[in-house]
Amino acid sequence: MASLRLRLRQFGAELHRQVDEAFSALTPHTADGYRRFLRAHAAALFSLEQTLEHHAIERLLADWPTRRRSPALLADLQALGCAEAMPVPMLALRQVTEGWCWGAVYVLEGSRLGAQVLVRRVQKEQPAAPVSYLAHGDSAVLWPAFLRQLEAGAHQCDEQELRRGVEDAFALFLEGARGQNCPERLQDCPA
Repeated sequence: MASLRLRLRQFGAELHRQVDEAFSALTPHTADGYRRFLRAHAAALFSLEQTLEHHAIERLLADWPTRRRSPALLADLQALGCAEAMPVPMLALRQVTEGWCWGAVYVLEGSRLGAQVLVRRVQKEQPAAPVSYLAHGDSAVLWPAFLRQLEAGAHQCDEQELRRGVEDAFALFLEGARGQNCPERLQDCPA
């Protein structure tokens, strides 16, 4: 049987592709694109982290406080003058289970890996841009530690709940990106 990590990756493969495509239209290497990129992430990340904390994620991940990225993202948005025009968190879930939490955290922690590439690009194109969110945490330490905890803690979870957590998390990022690609939202933050 495939590893849990591989199964989670397969569950979200198509949505992950769609998310990457939607975010590529936000062009984070421009000032406006970067603001919209962060706002799209905020809509999804704030919702996901709030939901996970409401359902006691720290019982599953003892190092959750070091993984939280909402404060870093909020600080970047404030530095860009976008905190007043924050998107409303989007999450309205029917039910959250332990399996759902593991699936959702898998997506959040995986996004940290992609952020490593983006942070270098943003710093090159916009040296003064705030990058606390993209640079948050040492993924060389956090990712392997997460995978160990995932394999130890989620192996007994219902596979459909794991899948639902992955799919819901990716769907929130997709909705956030699509929302920031709407022309009427482009003027929400100062240039």
